[in-house]
Amino acid sequence: MTQTERGRGATLLDGGAPLGAALGAIIITGLIAMLGSWRIAFAVAGIGTVLAGILAWFYIRNTPREHPGVNELEAEYIEESHARDAALEPPSLSGRSRDFFKYRSVWCMCLGWMCFNSVFYGLLTWMPNYLHMVHGFDIKQMGGSSFIIFFSGFVGELLGGWIADKWKAAGGRPNVVMRTLFSIAAIIATVSIFSVAYVTNPIVVVALLSTTLFFLRWCGLYWCIPSSIGTRNKIGFLGGVMNLGGNIGGIAVPIIVGAIVQFTGSYFLALMFFAAAGIGLLVCSSAIDYEKKIPV
Repeated sequence: MTQTERGRGATLLDGGAPLGAALGAIIITGLIAMLGSWRIAFAVAGIGTVLAGILAWFYIRNTPREHPGVNELEAEYIEESHARDAALEPPSLSGRSRDFFKYRSVWCMCLGWMCFNSVFYGLLTWMPNYLHMVHGFDIKQMGGSSFIIFFSGFVGELLGGWIADKWKAAGGRPNVVMRTLFSIAAIIATVSIFSVAYVTNPIVVVALLSTTLFFLRWCGLYWCIPSSIGTRNKIGFLGGVMNLGGNIGGIAVPIIVGAIVQFTGSYFLALMFFAAAGIGLLVCSSAIDYEKKIPV
């Protein structure tokens, strides 16, 4: 995609995560209530996922020109943008992927995405149990609340992508645009999740968690970073490295939160852990250079 459209493209793609969680909360809880079995509900979700993958396989193309919905003018517009990006690449490249790890931006990208996923997957895996155990939600209330919270994340993510693209198109420098948006997102999400620990009103808790996800999901813009700091033939590698960091956080956080709750008998320190991850997200996002391509 072009430089001024990547934000919307990245957040539309990544927005499938909160949208799926929102719809899944309604569908899965409804199936469990109707069928009386979480196993059957999970099987239905698994089959639906496979069917969605098959649809994507047949619909998605490798390049815009391969898609029947793209005309010649659109293809040329995109290719001209790619040519301008290529002209900005450093003239001398090492070609060694391991050299990426000499640069602060790469480490901060990976650690920032890890912090983001620690909060998102922590809420995804533990929030329903938290609402049930601490605030007494039943399965229908958990499903409805989860839908509101995660759908807020979907809406917020699309808005974040739109703001980034419009700001860049108006002449905003990438460093100013991205650092500002990530800072706003991280600060508000951190304050909101921190506040949850001190609130007892269930409605306010849901409102705060919705605010957390609304701004946290602005960080779907992280998927613009590999193409911002890497040359075209290394974007895939950088995206994979970034997502590895995210998945490490996603794997570790359910275990960490579970251990915290088990040993303390409370969700207070778990919420503080999420707030700490939000601070980490702020620091890492502010330390990335979004304008300089790494000569690798």
